[in-house]
Amino acid sequence: MKKAWILALAGSLVACGQPAESPDGGNAAAPATAEHETLQADVPESEPITSPYELAESAPNDRDFAALAGYPDTWHVSYGWPGEYPAGFVVLEQGVTVNGRARPNPDAPANVPCTLPQYANYQIWNRQRVERDNLEFIVASKIEPVTMLVDARIETPGDEGMQVLNLKAGDVLSYLRYLGEGFAIFDVDGQEYTINEAELRDISSMTGMALEEDQWVEVACIGGTRAWILYDDAIAQDDIVPSPIVGFGEASDIYPDEVDKVRAEGLELEAFQNQ
Repeated sequence: MKKAWILALAGSLVACGQPAESPDGGNAAAPATAEHETLQADVPESEPITSPYELAESAPNDRDFAALAGYPDTWHVSYGWPGEYPAGFVVLEQGVTVNGRARPNPDAPANVPCTLPQYANYQIWNRQRVERDNLEFIVASKIEPVTMLVDARIETPGDEGMQVLNLKAGDVLSYLRYLGEGFAIFDVDGQEYTINEAELRDISSMTGMALEEDQWVEVACIGGTRAWILYDDAIAQDDIVPSPIVGFGEASDIYPDEVDKVRAEGLELEAFQNQ
């Protein structure tokens, strides 16, 4: 289970990865396509989703992921992975198999063996892979109470511009999930609001709070089956590492001659995440 410390700086993550060079020094050759029976050819590239808010709001209307996941009421399940630079993972070798699940819940049996294509980068900004494999990213976050220590007026964006929440000392907010760029979703009296964490830093019980979250992705396995894979389970594999950070809103499958570089950068990033 990943533990994300509230108010951590995304800049430290950026330093762990650098742009990957193309195999011939910058020529416009496409990355090698791994064999994958479920991939569809000639999928046009689309504009990447770059905003954490767009990620959270892009959930398909025909699936109830909270009901599918079946987490207890003390958890909040929502669409998209959090962070200014959302996590991801890359498959470095051929024949890598992860034990996935039929539904995104850690209590469900990990009895769906799922072989993943070599060089695939499972990152929400890798739109070509997302669209080819119909990837779905969700996050389950343990709901944390946040108690106001003083009276405060907190600004929050609304449908008609900024609005102000008049909070009193002793009011309890529920921290539902992190979005990105310092913003998170809170429940206040049954209504969800997007609030800048910095506004609550010194006037609530949130300082130093640890957030527990499970990041899940539904993938297409070689052979045609589908499985839900927990991020922590994926990067526990020897030949899977966290996705390299190339640039904001940028991600793609990797080139064959990038394997060693991506492995080194991924292990460095994984060590940072485990601090």
